[in-house]
Amino acid sequence: MKKILVLVVALVFGMTAVASAQSKEYKKTQAKNEKVAKDLAKKKVKEFKKGKWESSGATDLETTLITYYLETEPTCGGEKRGIEHTVSDAKTISMAEKRLLLDAQSSYAQEVRTMLAQTLTGQDSATGSDELNTYIGSVAAKSQNEFNGDVKRSFLIYRTNPDGKTLTVRAFYVIDEANGLARVKSLANQAKQNAEIQKIIEKAAGGK
Repeated sequence: MKKILVLVVALVFGMTAVASAQSKEYKKTQAKNEKVAKDLAKKKVKEFKKGKWESSGATDLETTLITYYLETEPTCGGEKRGIEHTVSDAKTISMAEKRLLLDAQSSYAQEVRTMLAQTLTGQDSATGSDELNTYIGSVAAKSQNEFNGDVKRSFLIYRTNPDGKTLTVRAFYVIDEANGLARVKSLANQAKQNAEIQKIIEKAAGGK
């Protein structure tokens, strides 16, 4: 009994030691990532100021950029993708924001169609038959709201144009590609369960 108790205590202490070591390593990595992100943010803020860009957010731009880089920059441990879209003739920031979100979502929607075509056919080329393209378009449209959720606006900057009346507005977005890819694979698996769709897929893939 005593031997069992000793083994249990040793096991508990061993697990605690491992957890403590992992925690220390995580904190060390996180601190390193934050330092890299802060350095990148400081440089980018200087670049923005030089270009006479202003932030539309309540949080200071450096802090916002640090968060953005931690999410999107691989050297900071970021695992998501950052994209940006710009409009150069906006009358108001709110109007520009709506246009930019639609641009970002439309661009991502096209990527989703490409990913779905490649996943279905197993080919790098996204070119398929008219039947397959129609099917993919239909599936993507039905799932658009879900995929739109993968596109999150991080921050927005703007500057007044020389005409003094319009604005150039640039929005930065974070895309959760892992979620998108998982959803695409799920849709592809569902499609392959349909015999008629499977025939279309095989035809588009060259009879594989």
